[in-house]
Amino acid sequence: MTDTDFIEQRLRRTFQVVAEQPVTPVGNSEPWRHETVGSPSRRRGPMLGGGLAIVVVLVLVVLGVTYGPRSARVTPTTQPGLGGAPSATLRVVFAPTAPTSSAMLEEAAATMATRLHTMGDTNARAKVSGNSIVITSPKFSGAQMQLIGSMGTLEVRPVLCGAPAATTGAPQPAASSPPCETQYATTPSNLDVNTMTGQPANHIGPDPIFATVASTPPQDDEPATSVLLPADPLAGAQQYPRFVLGASQFGNAEIAQVQAHTNRNFAPPVIDVTLSPAGATTWNAVALLNFHAYLAFVLDEQVISAPLIEPQNSTFSSFGTQMEISGNFTPTIAKTIAAVLASGPLPVPFTLQSQTTTP
Repeated sequence: MTDTDFIEQRLRRTFQVVAEQPVTPVGNSEPWRHETVGSPSRRRGPMLGGGLAIVVVLVLVVLGVTYGPRSARVTPTTQPGLGGAPSATLRVVFAPTAPTSSAMLEEAAATMATRLHTMGDTNARAKVSGNSIVITSPKFSGAQMQLIGSMGTLEVRPVLCGAPAATTGAPQPAASSPPCETQYATTPSNLDVNTMTGQPANHIGPDPIFATVASTPPQDDEPATSVLLPADPLAGAQQYPRFVLGASQFGNAEIAQVQAHTNRNFAPPVIDVTLSPAGATTWNAVALLNFHAYLAFVLDEQVISAPLIEPQNSTFSSFGTQMEISGNFTPTIAKTIAAVLASGPLPVPFTLQSQTTTP
């Protein structure tokens, strides 16, 4: 029963009770025998006024009981942008790792802004301030911002072998790194891929000789040389903690278009890359050379994916103009990596100086 129905029912009962009450005569019990025509209205007036007063009082009581306490319990709501607290804005400051020109700073700021807008934050701003770039974003978190300000250099390198995490102490310089031991080399013959299962018949662990060798620092990461690089701790390849990799065989220049697919019937997100004609030729030659072996996709000195090339094929089949990067990605990380790759690398590397959240 609604509040209106309840009030109406109470009023009807009140009128019924009043109507059934006997009218008590005032003065003569039969006044119509002795009074004028106008007198009865004056005699009955006080009685009717009293009845109406009772009705009004009861109505006020009903209304007070029904609406009084409820109106006191109403709690006002607050919504962002509608008189409530505004949404928070993240302010991030990036600085180049070395002094750079204002032209390069402006180019880097434009690239970062493109990445943010590609991600869907059209209100984000990236502006040069002194020798730094200041980004304001009402949408994204600090973890995404680290990728937005990353160099964005992609390399595809063959995996020579796996390496364990570096031990504590004083590791050897990366320049003196030994070659992979034969039994730990991730060659197609050592892996012996089973095309029925799509898995290597032989499990090859990390080469223990690299436990005391430091990972290659960014300044020594040269495309034409071998490197020892870690897996991305959040979205990286899962075979080994670190990877010994050969020379780079593919890079950003061959990329034409990038798109993340994050809703694939609960399948893990992937990053689809469309290549230029020249890039497609290079990519297929690299894939053929590493058929039934691991290829590492490296983003800024971290291995984000190391797929086994066509493990269920008995012979190599061309990829055409398509490349797929799959890994341990969340939808957010996949979209951010796609935005970074689509925009191209920054002209110089930057480091995150500070990040603050303001109302």
